Amino acid sequence: MTKNVKTAIQTIVFLTIGIVLFYYAVGSEPIGDEIKNANVFWIGVSMLCGILSHLARALRWNLLLQPMGYKASPWASFHAVILGYLVNMVLPRVGEITRPAVLSKVENIPFNKLVGTVVVERVVDLLITFLIAIAIFFIQFQIIADFFSNLFTDFDTENAVIYLGIAVVLLIGLFVVYKKRHWFYNLPIIGKFQSFIEGLLDGMRTVFSLQQKGLFIFYSVFIWVMYFFMPFFVFYALDGTAHLGASAGLTVLLFGTAAMIVPIPGGVGTFEFMVPAALALYQITPLVGKSYAIITHAIQFMVIVGVGAFSIIYFIIKNQKSKSDLNFSERLFNST
Repeated sequence: MTKNVKTAIQTIVFLTIGIVLFYYAVGSEPIGDEIKNANVFWIGVSMLCGILSHLARALRWNLLLQPMGYKASPWASFHAVILGYLVNMVLPRVGEITRPAVLSKVENIPFNKLVGTVVVERVVDLLITFLIAIAIFFIQFQIIADFFSNLFTDFDTENAVIYLGIAVVLLIGLFVVYKKRHWFYNLPIIGKFQSFIEGLLDGMRTVFSLQQKGLFIFYSVFIWVMYFFMPFFVFYALDGTAHLGASAGLTVLLFGTAAMIVPIPGGVGTFEFMVPAALALYQITPLVGKSYAIITHAIQFMVIVGVGAFSIIYFIIKNQKSKSDLNFSERLFNST
């Protein structure tokens, strides 16, 4: 079985799971009226925040190229970022390769160097996500405690036995892995994982060699501030969520980010399942929660698809111009 066939099968399987989750999450809820009455102004503001986050990501990416002696056009980096997200909507994780591949072609920067910078970006984003999770835990401790308290209150004896059995199996598995750890260390896949970790650490070291560390930190914070404002401003688009504050926005951001990490194309289904669950912590009804999730997710799609159309045109023109310049240089060289 070829790699392309495996990718296609995985995409179909995960997309099917996403569709099932989407149907389970949304079901037959009459969300049409809620969406129809949404405030278009706040939806527009949310979309603007999304575009600004992608622009800041492109500018931050360019900073990572400086220590290696390379420079890229801000617009080329921006459209490469958008194309990466566009591909991820269809083929999860493939966009992380598409982005450096496209920029490498138009800016003549080594592909492997660009891949390394993308890894650094992901490590920084993971760290920020972790810090947000910690902040939410302390800010929303009582709500989280009540949620888990109610969750365990609803458990019956049969469920308790099942979960206890799963915990015992996991503990036994961890014990076996520990006892046989030297055998596991010699497995090829473990070696690759170790190399990957070492690569991440090397990538992180490049951050400390940046000429503009303050600007890199600013862009990193700005990206996540815009990520926060994207779903936060949608609160005001619906009457049922207009009263929610910043703490609820952080919770939605965390749940939404976790939903998009799952390798399902575009986060379809997982987003509509997890975001209403986050809103339920704040006593938001399922109808309003699902309507909010649909609108917020649709905004992300519209930004990527809308800007992505211009990105495709940009790279087609850029590629044709590069070919024309190359042909002109060849003719000039031949004439001399």
